[in-house]
Amino acid sequence: MANYSLDLQVLNPRQKEFPGPTIAQIYVKTYSKDDKGIVYITPQCVTLSEIEAQCDRLVNEIESIRKIAKKKLGK
Repeated sequence: MANYSLDLQVLNPRQKEFPGPTIAQIYVKTYSKDDKGIVYITPQCVTLSEIEAQCDRLVNEIESIRKIAKKKLGK
């Protein structure tokens, strides 16, 4: 099972009893933070192939979020 760093939140105003359009936002789901307060969304990488794999994973997450958003927002 994949561990996702990012996720999509969709608020449908019709269900929340306030007027307006459906609102969608991408948020950070999991992260780590160092003692300086820097937020990281990948594990530590020591090789180029590790960082490339993390970049690919993040791109795949964004593409997955895009597909869900298209369905939820009707476009």
